[in-house]
Amino acid sequence: MPKAPRPWIVTRHDPIEKVEDNLWTIQGDVPGVPIKRRMFIIKRSDGSLLFFGCAIPLEDDLLAEISAWGRPAILVVTHNQHMIDARPFAEKLKLSVYGPKECEGKIRQRADITGFLADIPKDAAVDILPVAGAKTGEPVAIVRSAGGQRVTLLFSDAVQNNSKASIGFIPRICGFAGGPKVVPLFKMLFTQDKAALKRQVAEWSELPGLARLMFCHGDTVTDGAAAGLEAAAAGI
Repeated sequence: MPKAPRPWIVTRHDPIEKVEDNLWTIQGDVPGVPIKRRMFIIKRSDGSLLFFGCAIPLEDDLLAEISAWGRPAILVVTHNQHMIDARPFAEKLKLSVYGPKECEGKIRQRADITGFLADIPKDAAVDILPVAGAKTGEPVAIVRSAGGQRVTLLFSDAVQNNSKASIGFIPRICGFAGGPKVVPLFKMLFTQDKAALKRQVAEWSELPGLARLMFCHGDTVTDGAAAGLEAAAAGI
């Protein structure tokens, strides 16, 4: 018998962090797993909002604040394993859902999708690009703020930066702690071309205006963002 879709359930999360005029983020707990997850909210040039990463259900007052900031429009699911709350989130906010074609079948089992990453309407404020060499086709988001002077790179799972205190014992012994880095599990199970991934991560370290790195799993890097990516590339 098919499993019933997960309903809208608000779980523990931190307050909204207003990173830039066009970038907000919220970090919370992953239900049933001793690790944190983060949802990014990107305000596009037309005033619409694009949600990226892990969809996190929120209280009504926070949803009202977000809707007053911009018009909720798009949810980008980075791959099928980041979809615990994707369906109820998209349905409640009436969002168009986009995801990688590489895991289309598994995504469609958990939510209705509008299209793939290449189908997302283009916008000057953000690029959604596939991670080179990733089996799932997961993307990163490159967000431009302050007229393009500052760039924030948003990672799904390809690069993480987990402190030991933020994750459970099993994730720690599996190599999830520390970073920024490509964790061993991602390299072993979700990478089909390590050389391509290594080149791309190194190239991102040279992005003009690179101001910070942010992660679905892990702590933000503001000091030494370029050096952090260089170290991540070296470890692949």
